[in-house]
Amino acid sequence: MGLFRGGTVLILGILLFSSFLIMNSFFILSSSLKYENVKAGLYPLVTDISGSGTGGLIPKEIVGEFNLTDAAEDALRFGKFYCRNQNNTQYSFNYEGYNVNISCETIINSTSSESLINETYGDVIYDIYYKEYDCSFWRCFSKTGLPFFLVSEKAHDYWQSKFYFSLAVSLILIALIFLFIEQKINTPVIVGALLALSAFPLLKLEDLLHAIAGDFAALINIFLSSTRSVFMFSLVLGIFLAAAGIGLRLLKPDLIKKKFSMKDVKEIVKSEIAMEKQNEAREQQKTKGRKK
Repeated sequence: MGLFRGGTVLILGILLFSSFLIMNSFFILSSSLKYENVKAGLYPLVTDISGSGTGGLIPKEIVGEFNLTDAAEDALRFGKFYCRNQNNTQYSFNYEGYNVNISCETIINSTSSESLINETYGDVIYDIYYKEYDCSFWRCFSKTGLPFFLVSEKAHDYWQSKFYFSLAVSLILIALIFLFIEQKINTPVIVGALLALSAFPLLKLEDLLHAIAGDFAALINIFLSSTRSVFMFSLVLGIFLAAAGIGLRLLKPDLIKKKFSMKDVKEIVKSEIAMEKQNEAREQQKTKGRKK
């Protein structure tokens, strides 16, 4: 029976380590693809596409024609006429399917298109992130011309759902380890150690994704922006759980050494009930004595 328990716990431990590693990977992707992270990370890519000459981060054959600099120049030229002559407060236009709204105050006070790029960029990124896609996550690879769906809310929700699923699997494996392990008090030590160890491969995740990403390598920095945070969270939480388990072993050694059978449990319960009844009887006698 001991060999069976030990082998089962070993297999469950390997599965739990794998589950932690997958869970942390999904956690990185989902947390990195929050809107604010995407907005900050996508700026150099969009400005590169716009012709700023930052080194061809995304090949032209993938993104096609996407030039925010030209769009800003058009907005400056036509927007000034539109705002001054018609007394409007906002100039709106559609660029590559994305809605852009620029205040007339910004347009009138601008002397070059560069001052309009940030405002144009903000609207475009917002539409890129929250765009509705009528395809499943993986089918979007073949249906969309621009790879921006990879950094959309749709992608965030997809990876977040995978994270929650892997978290549920990890909790089930932890419960099974607790069930099969002979010394229950060792569970937090094992879980903590596995969680801490699973954090270290995350540091190599960037190199791995760069190796397989090919033309999409420019998007890797966005996907992995939360890698360090997730690494530290898993490492600290794992160390805390392991330390708590070791501390519990030191403070409560009897919980490790003593084993209780069902008969022992029944006797303990009976003795506790009998002691409670005796205490109640004493309290009643004291109450009667006071009344007399």
